[in-house]
Amino acid sequence: MAFISANIDAVYVAFPVKASRLRSAVLGFRALGVKGFNVTTPHKTTIMKYLDRLDPDADGIGSVNTVTNKDGTLLGYNTDGDGALRAIQEVCELHGQSVVVFGAGGAAKAIAYSFGPKVGSLQILNRTFSKAKHLEGRVRKRFRADISCKRFTEPNIKESVINADIIVNASSLGMEGNAQLPVKKEWLSPRQAIFEIVYRPIETQLLKLARQVGATTVTGLDMLLHQGAYSFELWTGKKAPICKMRQAVLEYLKASSHAKS
Repeated sequence: MAFISANIDAVYVAFPVKASRLRSAVLGFRALGVKGFNVTTPHKTTIMKYLDRLDPDADGIGSVNTVTNKDGTLLGYNTDGDGALRAIQEVCELHGQSVVVFGAGGAAKAIAYSFGPKVGSLQILNRTFSKAKHLEGRVRKRFRADISCKRFTEPNIKESVINADIIVNASSLGMEGNAQLPVKKEWLSPRQAIFEIVYRPIETQLLKLARQVGATTVTGLDMLLHQGAYSFELWTGKKAPICKMRQAVLEYLKASSHAKS
């Protein structure tokens, strides 16, 4: 849909690739002159050793989800953080805001790298404290940002959430199949923005609570769209048709939902 809207003669095709065949697949893309491709789990880290260059943020995050082919030179990027940044900036200002991020995995790392230099303060809470501490150190070293981390206990979560301007759930808590939710409704307020990175379901338990109290919400679908838009722009050099892309994704999710029911 995006290529058609931009009048670009190209197609976007999914290729399942086994871990043992990843290097061969990359060599094949290079040989065929494929302009670019996305990379999904479990290849986001492994693929880095098969690329010629890495964007500094992708290198720091340790994960690549987008590759461009510039005359045979393969460059790796991570568009997760930029996608999250664009999504949140559609609804609120980041400058001077206090942000709490749940999680310290791949998506949380990308968000911390993108948000860190732009917000007033950034706090990371993760069930494995050592991972949160490691991420804190890397972001502080890279950006000299006001960043901290706390252990994942209810008193810490409560204090952080109540005092935050923006709350980002980049963990698996509260998603389908995981009923545990780290946030209670009475901790939220209308002045806050609540950001959930998953898009299945589009409205998670956390977002439902946020809507009930009148808080601003950002869905994982918003992040997915902007992440894809950034990839599109890296490949084509043209502005992505966000509205058309949003329509296509919603139609796909709707069709998938009907197929399951």
